[in-house]
Amino acid sequence: MSDRELHSIMNINGLEVQVEHKSIKHIHLSVYPPDGHVHVSAPQETSDDQLRMFILSKWVWLLEKIDAATSNNIQPPREYVSGEAHYFKGELYRLRVETGNYGKSNVSIEGDYIMIRCGKQSQAEMALKQWYREQLREVLPSLVERWVKRIGTPMPKYDVQVMKQCWGSCNKSKQTILFNIELAKKPLECIEYVVAHEVTHLLERTHTDRFYRLLDTYLPGWERLKKQLDEFPITI
Repeated sequence: MSDRELHSIMNINGLEVQVEHKSIKHIHLSVYPPDGHVHVSAPQETSDDQLRMFILSKWVWLLEKIDAATSNNIQPPREYVSGEAHYFKGELYRLRVETGNYGKSNVSIEGDYIMIRCGKQSQAEMALKQWYREQLREVLPSLVERWVKRIGTPMPKYDVQVMKQCWGSCNKSKQTILFNIELAKKPLECIEYVVAHEVTHLLERTHTDRFYRLLDTYLPGWERLKKQLDEFPITI
């Protein structure tokens, strides 16, 4: 293994590229929404000049991907007031907030509305986020169990939390998985893709060629689901 830094930043034609050297065979170039940041994973022995030439050879493709990533339908900051649009399981709803002498805040789907009943307006955000958390926790057990059995891994511990940079994360050594609360807003098939992705990490910790071979084997067409997931509005 090389003694140099495993993570570094390259500047190519004014574009910052995050570089990660690890034990893989091929170079992988990725662009992530919502800010279009560029990440490249490269074999340990890859030189900076080789990386630079590779990235420049993909320059037109890279600019197109950055444009697509930064033009995603990003929702403005939420106010959690009546009439505001919110997603649940891939469907768009309007909020209807009722305040009054409610002993406990509650949220429900009523026709085309997500109905929030709470003591005062300032409690609406917390009530809705807690409801999203509960809804996601309801669908995860069957999905995790299905993919653990399909791939053949031990049952991990898992939970839901607010995550800004990823849909999920897996700690292979601790056998734990975390899922982004935002997944409650996405279609069920997209949630299942994230579950499959993270459970696969219980076999292969990083995004190696073997990881993608496993994902291709157990979930053919996962690329379509990933694209669908990333096209949904991002809450900021």
